Amino acid sequence: MLQPKLGASLHTIEKNLTPEALAAVEGSRIATVEIHPILFAADAEGSMRAALKEMLARTGIRPMTIHAPFGGAYDLSSLDERTRQAGLEVVLEAVDLAVEFNAPMVVVHPSAEPIPAEEREERLTRSRQSLARVGERCAETGRQVALELLPRTCLGNTIEELFALLESLPEEQFGVCLDVNHLMDRFAELPEAVRRLGSRLITTHLSDYDGVDEKHWLPGQGVIDWGALLKAFDATGYTGPLNFECRLEAPTPAERVRSLEERFDWMVARWRER
Repeated sequence: MLQPKLGASLHTIEKNLTPEALAAVEGSRIATVEIHPILFAADAEGSMRAALKEMLARTGIRPMTIHAPFGGAYDLSSLDERTRQAGLEVVLEAVDLAVEFNAPMVVVHPSAEPIPAEEREERLTRSRQSLARVGERCAETGRQVALELLPRTCLGNTIEELFALLESLPEEQFGVCLDVNHLMDRFAELPEAVRRLGSRLITTHLSDYDGVDEKHWLPGQGVIDWGALLKAFDATGYTGPLNFECRLEAPTPAERVRSLEERFDWMVARWRER
């Protein structure tokens, strides 16, 4: 049976890690976290990095995923080799960060956007080449890649295309991160998407939206049927993180964390009512 535990992307609580953000997480019911390298952009001396490690060790909060940088100059599918290599380098650095924090997974975007239709097949080939190299590093370090379901014209914007990307890659190294905002107008298909992904689903990005384009609202502010979604997680035996990746509008880290806790409780209640 599904045993829901609150997970959170730390960069949504505070983009640059601060003592206030660490204190808010430490005093919360957050059980798992996602770490983005952007958290350490202003931490030249490494003091916040060390403080995060100490807090996680002290509390038992588990770092489950490292989110690799993406977009712009970081594109694993780029037809420009220098851009592709830059994208590959930051993903490999994210694997190293996963080793450093003992996180089992790295969340990776298979491309940036836009992808012109006439380039799509070649971009899929380039992305597979990049992902194969990432998989080698993950095999060496005992990590997994969670390939994110993406929106709009990005590669991997359907389950079929995600499976096509994964087809030649080892299942022990590669799974899927389901961002529930990224099905765009297909939000009613979310429970079926969970069932179709099955054991390949290894982590999540949870937030609500308007059913048109990604918004990353808190659950209950948009169109997603959260009871049905958690019921699908339960039915498929999902045991990965329930990781919230929301835009949090409250003014302080403590208030942002409280809003996550409140919406998490609301979401779980919708599931238990079904």
